[in-house]
Amino acid sequence: MTLSFRFAAFSFLALLVVIASNATAASRDTYKLQDKATIETCIEEAQRKSQHARACIGEATKICETLREMANQAGIEDCMKREAAYWDEMLNDRYQKLMANFSKKNAKKLKAMQHSWIAWRKEKCELAYMLYEGGSMASVMAASCMMETTGVRALELDEATIAP
Repeated sequence: MTLSFRFAAFSFLALLVVIASNATAASRDTYKLQDKATIETCIEEAQRKSQHARACIGEATKICETLREMANQAGIEDCMKREAAYWDEMLNDRYQKLMANFSKKNAKKLKAMQHSWIAWRKEKCELAYMLYEGGSMASVMAASCMMETTGVRALELDEATIAP
């Protein structure tokens, strides 16, 4: 093999690695439109039936996990991270709405509360790594924790934005 051919081959492989890692990161950090539709439809249905929307946490993940390409541990983790991205967006939206409607004093207090909550969530979800130390389930359980905990908080803030 010539040096230029080796360089070209190496460059091509490096490009494939970058593309694959970007695609994985994108699927973990963003949710798909069907995930959003699934969750929002579930929340509307829960409200219509006077049920709590917390039952909707995990609904998009259940559907995502049935896809053939997601039927493995990494896929399941990605499904949870995709759904967590939706809940995180909802949480941030409701947080901003509350901040805009609060007095300066209460906005400052909410900001401090939210910072404490973020630290608590991080510590809470670290438990999975402690329980499954060195095990392959640790990252899946941590992703599940992040999704569920973020979903609960998003719904709490959502309820606060509609409170009288």
